[in-house]
Parts: sequence; structure tokens; C-alpha cells
Amino acid sequence: MSTATPPSIVRRPNAGGPELETARKALAQVFGYHDFRPGQAEVIAAVLGKRDTLAVMPTGGGKSICYQVPALLAKDGITVVVSPLLALMKDQVDGLRQAGVPVAAVNSTIPRDEQARILDAAVANRLRLLYVAPERFGDGQFMSALRRANVALLAIDEAHCISQWGHDFRPSYRELGDVRPKVGNPPIVALTATADPLVREDILARLKMRDPVVHVAGFDRPNLRFDVVRVKNQKEKSEQIAERLKGLGEESAIVYCGTRKKVEEVTDFLQRQRIKCARYHAGMTDDDRKRIQEAFARDSVRIIVATNAFGMGIDKPDVRMVLHHDMPDSLESYYQEAGRAGRDGEPAECVLYYSARDRNLREFFIDLSHPEARTVVEVYHALCSYEGRRVHIREVMTSDDEPGVNAAIDVLKDSGLAGRQGQMVWATRPDGDSEIDTAGLEAHRAHAVAKLDAMQAFATSVTCLRARILDYFGDEQHELACGNCGPCVAPPSARATNAAEDELFQALRAVRRVFADEANVPPFTIFSDATLHDMIRLLPRNKTEMLAVSGVGQVKFERYGEAFLAVTKAAAADRGRTGPAGLVPAQRGQGILDGGSTVKRTLDLYRQGFDIQGIGEKRGLARATIMGHIEELVARGEIDDVAQWVDELTIRRVRDAAGGVPVGPLGPIKEALGDSVTYDELRLARAWLNRGR
Repeated sequence: MSTATPPSIVRRPNAGGPELETARKALAQVFGYHDFRPGQAEVIAAVLGKRDTLAVMPTGGGKSICYQVPALLAKDGITVVVSPLLALMKDQVDGLRQAGVPVAAVNSTIPRDEQARILDAAVANRLRLLYVAPERFGDGQFMSALRRANVALLAIDEAHCISQWGHDFRPSYRELGDVRPKVGNPPIVALTATADPLVREDILARLKMRDPVVHVAGFDRPNLRFDVVRVKNQKEKSEQIAERLKGLGEESAIVYCGTRKKVEEVTDFLQRQRIKCARYHAGMTDDDRKRIQEAFARDSVRIIVATNAFGMGIDKPDVRMVLHHDMPDSLESYYQEAGRAGRDGEPAECVLYYSARDRNLREFFIDLSHPEARTVVEVYHALCSYEGRRVHIREVMTSDDEPGVNAAIDVLKDSGLAGRQGQMVWATRPDGDSEIDTAGLEAHRAHAVAKLDAMQAFATSVTCLRARILDYFGDEQHELACGNCGPCVAPPSARATNAAEDELFQALRAVRRVFADEANVPPFTIFSDATLHDMIRLLPRNKTEMLAVSGVGQVKFERYGEAFLAVTKAAAADRGRTGPAGLVPAQRGQGILDGGSTVKRTLDLYRQGFDIQGIGEKRGLARATIMGHIEELVARGEIDDVAQWVDELTIRRVRDAAGGVPVGPLGPIKEALGDSVTYDELRLARAWLNRGR
């Protein structure tokens, strides 16, 4: 019997206290972020309190920070991170090393002698994090070394893979519940983006979590615009996808297809349309898949056409478009795949192309993985009639349903009642009827059909698509109509920008690519697009101001800061800017308050009475991002009262320290006023004092 807390009970620890303040300092110093995203503080507080924790947070919500920051603060011992995909490990390890964190990974691609060196470093406490594939726990040599290391925390990423009810069950995850006692009983933090209540309960039980904190953050991704385009046939799908991709420019996109064959067909069609793209599916060699994935991460290839084999571990934050050529099997699958767009918080489009025949493919796959119970029993009896002799599979066909028979034999093999070698099959014993879990088989099949029904209801919906997703995951705190999906009839979102900003953005990307090429890593591990946009907004002119940019930590500044400062200082001088608040001549803000702009959406929520935290939670954006929007709105006179954020005395002190108005760079003012004033207060005070100038 499980001792896990029922998932309907959500315990949220106090998100304050000295430990969390220390965590915030580590977040700023190492990662360059000045506050946590919604939900991160609660999860980190639980982990620092050594509580077993299940965190359900949306894709792009910053789940990895929830174990990376505690790993940095651990005085002794390492954090072992279980990750299902090698690509995800590589991206995380590359990114942490760029930030100066001692980290390594152990998986099947790493030679044994190098694995031994890595494990020696773990035992000697020279690593803060160790990423491993779940299969490693079956390796005796690995487990022997891990037992000698001091494992302070066991982090299970993509935790839905452990659940038989999840959309991406991995047999290699099945034994993770027995790992903890073998490595010293450390606390566990399990993290996932897609887990309905049934899957959450299964995760808690299978990992044998003790008195866990269960944190379910909002599932909404406000920066994603959802749409469904209904088409007559497959040809029309490909044509419409091609037209949409032609307007993509230099941005990145993923096109998901339901089968390998369809990936090949769509890729060939797009290439005939002179659209540069690459294919990706499980039928390709490991080397080819690795080459394509790295090309996509490094912007050498902008468009990938793929099956869901191009799945978890796609950590590229600046994908602007995810298109589905074929309907997925569930809303879990769809939301995870669509959620690979816009992980940087910038606007992105997610479009499903749907035709009435799409369900047939998914029903075929259900037959392959969830055979009917009666078919399994019939096939078993047919095998038993041969008294253990090996026969060709066609000899036990009880119907024309070959996929169902193959699936039935797989079930019998997993139950130990049948054997198979190629097309030859046999019964291992004749008395196993009672061991066929017919009720379980029917329950799994019914569950798969119900998930497909929900997916089809989404594809044919004439009401808000976002509301359907949130209702499915049990997130009831939402509007009936979001105003940013196809049925809500909203125009596509777009970044507020102009030609000058775009030119500066491309200049910063060029600097980033030089460093990425030198380090042999994807560009986003140097700085994300969101960080580059924050540089454009703040236009830093010195180290202090650059460290105020979201995503610029101490180590990264020492490595790259001066090169990026050379670009931003020149831009600041060219624009005649008075300070790093982005208070430039009016033409820079053309479009900043247009109806679909991100700043305008923040203003609308502010006028509805939401505070900074509420706006951030509603939009799924970091507090620092919302503060940047508020600063812009104060400077433009759209917000005419800052008393709730900065008092009159502080405003006078900022003005006096600056020697009057206009207020310029904040570095000298911060040095003069010290810790009695925060950078947020300084920015808003400057925006208030300089407004209208």
C-alpha cells in the first residue's frame, strides 16, 4: 500500500526565509536571473527542506532550476539527475558548464574509462550534478561507485515516463522506485510538464514518495497561440504548412508527423518548395539523428520535420512555430510537443492541421499497443494447442487483424506465457489463463481511447482551445475565452519591434555565434534570445548594468560580457539614450502598445487589478520580465502612480543621488544608496522621474 499523499492535496511551503534568499542570490550570480518564475520558489523551498516533492510545471516553466539551484547550495554531496534522453543531458550539461558549474553525465555514449573518471569525481565531491540515463541503475559497476558517493538529492526529470497511464511510458523508468534505498535514501524531486491527476497519483506511488509536497503550477502558456486548421486531404495539409513556413524568416520551427513515411513525404515536398529543412525519425542512424539535432540547436537548420522521436530533450528556447501535420494520440502528447515552441517566453504559434480521417491512424496505433483482452486470450489458447512447439505467427491468427495478434503476443511475452523469435512463436506453459490481466488490458485500452476522444474534441472545437487544454489538465483558473487562439478570433501575436531593434538583435546574435562556435555548443547555451532582447531593452554600458540583464550571471559576464557590451554601448550612444532603462526617443516604441503586444497584455492585466506576482502567474512570465514591462509603462505615462512599488522618500533619494533629473546610469546610484534600495526600485524611480523627457 502506498504512503504517498493523494495528489488532490497540495502542500505549499513558505516561499520565504533565509534559505530561499540564499537561493535567489545563487540564481542571480550563476544564472543571471533576478527572481524565480511562478512556482519555482515553492518547489525549491520544499527541496531545500529535504521534502520529497512532485512538481508539475508547464514546458518552459523552468523545471531544471528547481533542482539545479539546490544542487549549488548543497554543502556536501551531489545531485543525481535521471533524464530519459541523451540530447537533453548534453544541452543541460553544456549550459551549466558555460555558467561555471562542475557537472557531468554518464550514459551509453561515454567510454568506460571516462565514466570511471566521472564517477571518481562524484565520489570525491568534485561535481555538483551528475546526469544519468535510467538504464545506468542496472549497471553493477555504476551502482557500486554511486553508493560510495554522497547523493544529496535524486531528481527524476520527465517523471510522467514512470506511469503506465502516461503518454510516454518508459520501461526503463519502472525500477526507479527501488533506486533510492540503494544510494543512501536521499530525498526525491520528480518533475514533469504533463501529468493529469491519475498520472500524478501513479508517479507518487511508483517512486514510493514519503509525505510529499505536491506542487501543481498553472498549465497555461500565455505566449503560445493555438489554432486548428481543417483541411480536406493530406495534400492540402502539406501545401498549407509550406505557405506558413515561407513566412518564417530566420526563425526556427518544428513540423510533427505521425509516421516515418509521412516525415519523408513532407520533407521531400517542402524541399521541392525550396524550403530548407531536415528530417528526423527513429529509422535514421544514431549519427544522422545526432547531426540533425545539433544542426537545429545551432541554427544551421531552422526547420525540422519529425516524428515524436524528436521529443523530450528539445531544449532550444527560441522555436517560434510548432506545426502538427497529423493529430497526436492525446492532449498530453500534443501539449508537450506544441510546448516546445516559445520556451523563452516570447510569442509563438502552435497549429494543428486536421482532417476527418486523422483518427484512423491513431486507432491503428491503439490496436498495436493496447490489444483487446479477448484477442490476447484467443491467441494464447491457439498457441497452447501446439503444446509448446514453435509455429509461424500466421498459424495462430484467429482473425485478419495482424496488428492485434502481434500486440497480443507481445503482451503474452511480457507476462512470461509466450516466447517469440522473429516470426516464430510458442507458448511457454499451458496453464496461464489466470495470469492474463484481462481487466487491466481493457482498462488500458479504454484509457487510450478516452484520451484520443479528448484530442479529437480539441481538434474539432469551435470554442476556446486554451480553455479546453486547461480544463483537461484540471487547471480551472482561466477565462472562458483567451483571446489568443483560433476560435477566439485573435490576430497572431508578434514581438513588438522595429527595424533598428531587429538590426541590433542580429548584431548580438552574430557575437553569440562566434562564442558558440568556439565552445562547440548551441548558441542558446551562451545567452538565450530572451536575454538578447533584454540587452536591447536595457542597453547596458558597463558591467553593473550588464549584470542587471536577465540571464547574465557572473561567470558568463567574465567570459562574454565585454564583447556584448561593445555592441550595446555603441547602440546606446547612437540612440542618444540617457540611461539603461530604454528611455529612447519615441520612435523606438512604435508598436510597443499595439493590441497584440506583450507589454499591452501586461498593461491590461494591471488595469484589471492584478499585482506583479499575479500578472506573472497569469502570463507565465518571470517577475523580472513583468517588472520590465511596468518600467516601460511608467516611462510612457501609461501608469501614473508608482507608490505601490517605490515610496516618495526613495524617489527623492534617487533624484538627489543622481544630482537631479534626468536620471542616468544606475550603477553609481546603487553604490551610493547601497542595499537600502533594490534595482527594481531604482528602475521604477528613474522611469518615474524621467517620464515625458
